[in-house]
Amino acid sequence: MPDDDLTDILASTGLAANGITDRIRADILSGTFGAGHRIKIGELAERYAVSAMPIREALRTLDGEGLLTIIPNKGARVRTVDAKFVRNLYDIRGALESLLVEHACNNMTFRARQQIEAAQTRLEDAVGRDDTTDLLAANADFHNVLNQLGDNPEAVRILRMGQNLIASFRGQFGFQAGRLAGIAEEHRALMEALWNRDVSRAIAISRMHSMSARDDLIASLKD
Repeated sequence: MPDDDLTDILASTGLAANGITDRIRADILSGTFGAGHRIKIGELAERYAVSAMPIREALRTLDGEGLLTIIPNKGARVRTVDAKFVRNLYDIRGALESLLVEHACNNMTFRARQQIEAAQTRLEDAVGRDDTTDLLAANADFHNVLNQLGDNPEAVRILRMGQNLIASFRGQFGFQAGRLAGIAEEHRALMEALWNRDVSRAIAISRMHSMSARDDLIASLKD
């Protein structure tokens, strides 16, 4: 088989797996597949009208996110998505983001500052329009710049494993009243600490920002 053909097959498989991952994740978060539900590859392939290969890739991704546990040769089982799950997820994120912010504070460049300020402007505009989709995109850009400045690829890799999951949570459960404005205010305070190279304050604000997001999502789960 020509190399180009093999590349096309692998690329199409990856795209299919990404789409199936999103659909399975949405079905888990919506309760279609409840906690403890055993997921079989054959049944999912039939449900989504795809081959087994993208299903296996999707299950590996969701296992990495913690949404399910793969059972060797048997498929997978859905984990419980509750306040404890969210708390644990954000406790890990908070610790890693604080580490990255500490290094970002010392590695700040003029170019990075421009990128952060641009993302913050878009975020504040999204808050004014109550546009959660644009807000999440701007929020991701804001943190991606900080994460790259943090210069710890392993920490960034772990954080990225949960990014799609967090976005799916927000798409499913939304935000509490006033949280969007709170995000903008917390980002603004973090920016000021970064510009002043106030490492201890930047770390404290980063940790508070993560914990606020955690508490807001837990409250949204209960609504």
